[in-house]
Amino acid sequence: MNPLGLLFVVVCQDPAAGTTTLPRTLDVVELKNGDTLQGRILTEIDGFLEIELEAGASVGFSTAQVAAIRRGAGTAPSASATVAPRNEWFVLHDATGAAVGWLSASVAHRGDGGFAVNEEYEFCAGQRRYQVTSLAIADRAGVPVSCYFRERITEPVLAALRLPVADAGGQQDRVVDERIVEASVRGEQLFVQRLDRTGRKERTLGWPAGASFPLLARTLARAHGTNVAGATLFDPVSEEMGLRSYAGGRHRSVVLDGKPVQVTEVAETTATGRNSEWVDASSRTLRRELAGPALVAVPSSADSARRAVGATTIPGAVVAEAGARFGLWVPNPAWTPREAMPAGQVALSCAAHGATVSLSRLDHLEPTTPLEAAADAVTNWFQLLQPELTITSRQAGTVRERATVQLEAAGQRAGVATRAVVDVIPHQDHHLVFVCVAPAKAWDELAGDFEFLRRTVELTPQALAPTLQGPLAQRPANGKRSFAGPQDRVPPPPVRTAAARAAPAPVVRIPND
Repeated sequence: MNPLGLLFVVVCQDPAAGTTTLPRTLDVVELKNGDTLQGRILTEIDGFLEIELEAGASVGFSTAQVAAIRRGAGTAPSASATVAPRNEWFVLHDATGAAVGWLSASVAHRGDGGFAVNEEYEFCAGQRRYQVTSLAIADRAGVPVSCYFRERITEPVLAALRLPVADAGGQQDRVVDERIVEASVRGEQLFVQRLDRTGRKERTLGWPAGASFPLLARTLARAHGTNVAGATLFDPVSEEMGLRSYAGGRHRSVVLDGKPVQVTEVAETTATGRNSEWVDASSRTLRRELAGPALVAVPSSADSARRAVGATTIPGAVVAEAGARFGLWVPNPAWTPREAMPAGQVALSCAAHGATVSLSRLDHLEPTTPLEAAADAVTNWFQLLQPELTITSRQAGTVRERATVQLEAAGQRAGVATRAVVDVIPHQDHHLVFVCVAPAKAWDELAGDFEFLRRTVELTPQALAPTLQGPLAQRPANGKRSFAGPQDRVPPPPVRTAAARAAPAPVVRIPND
């Protein structure tokens, strides 16, 4: 489009506001310069026209530039035309950085004009091997059609029988557990079938307008950069309907392997946590979280992904204080730990923005110093160490269900507007000081990282060896499994039989949130 003579107003959607779904028939605006726009007309008043384009942005201009307006004359393209096919392989790394498995993710066009999203992953925990396959199908308009989910757990016969090697005749695997869930949309209902070792079960759920499956919702958010708040989804993993939110168009500046990279972050938020995916300008996934920083997928090839298991590592996701009394989960590779920190301190830095996060113990205060008195001391200490920043507010807060005092500061550092948030946190008989500092212009981009750090800060030695949970958590009373994600509050394990207690439990280290 020729921008001369036009007034463009591009409005990016607010992630908290949800997504306005474009109708299947689109309005067409023909401009006098020969260009044609398709979308949904939002405003046409007083010589001004605003149209929401298919990409999710809005464009406004004078009606003097318009040759013709044809409402409902356009047709939205099929989903397969706007969701590009792809086939990607990844190595899965746990919180320690060890390679524990692989993931394959693909999008394929179908002959009917629709598309299918498929994911397979596998990893070992102890002697057990976990295999998961998930598939979701949409029609040419991107409307959900069906989904399929299969999980399988196997272990060597030697482990199952508890026999010494000399008594075993072979190294065959046996199936410990297996479950298949299939669901298909039939008008306003969802027909669900479950097949496990106890037999087949069927049930029907209500299927509200706009409902979807997690694989499809994440794929569309990534492809279109859209934001959806509170989408109704059927998750075949939990076999239940629930709400999730997606933010597909957040841009970030990060440093990977020492090089600055511009990425788009696609975030999926549930009631129990948040996972993000980094996509570069060529639509290639650079990093993807399956359980926050506790289980991440790093790009690889089909051959090397399998060979990397047990042989490669990445930096760990947990940084502990030298005395192992407290620590921080690293939000993502944009943040790196500061090396050789003295006892009582742990810190992270973000090179892309010159931001820092630190957690320090105030050992110089008298034991059992009241929180308010400790906050007064921190205020004085902060103003001495950061004279260019001024405390602007003080309020009560909460970190890890502990009452805290939170200070906010602002000022200029080397001519750059800077913000800081300081939390004074009770810790045993002393206090910790949690400080987040970043340029004001980068604060919105880093706010999610700061919030994650505050939510997952580890305050006890036991928390630095988080609960060991599997990729498929222990089956609760309702007979279903669920993935223990990084922000999940893990319930106490159910009472297990002697045989079950003897079996090795799957292990994935997760933030003790």
